Amino acid sequence: MVSASGDETLLLASLITAERVPELRHAVTAAAAGAGLGGEELEDFVLAVNELTTNAVRHGGGSGQLVMRKLGDQLTCQVSDHGPGMTEQVPALPEPTRPGRRGLWLAQHLTAGLVLDNTPAGLTATVTAALPKGKA
Repeated sequence: MVSASGDETLLLASLITAERVPELRHAVTAAAAGAGLGGEELEDFVLAVNELTTNAVRHGGGSGQLVMRKLGDQLTCQVSDHGPGMTEQVPALPEPTRPGRRGLWLAQHLTAGLVLDNTPAGLTATVTAALPKGKA
């Protein structure tokens, strides 16, 4: 994926494990802030990515890969795992009495977009945030 301006910068690439989830949350915060994301948008993006990394550990085989990029005026974070994938492409909010199953729904609603890509190797979830003008 290359932005319209052709400006792509790798900000973070890391293995995801249960032990690394808190460390990754801090690394994503620093990288996103360094790219120009701030305030509530930064908090929302970090929470969305944290949900994706937690899902990779819990439902995707126990580990995964995180890749965060600045693509022109957008920030993307891609989380890949080796789990069974998803049958639904648009995460639905579960019934209030059903515990869990809100991570992808949150990621979708806290960012400018969530894309799910099922492959035989697993699931890749990508979230996007728009960077403020002048920060791209």
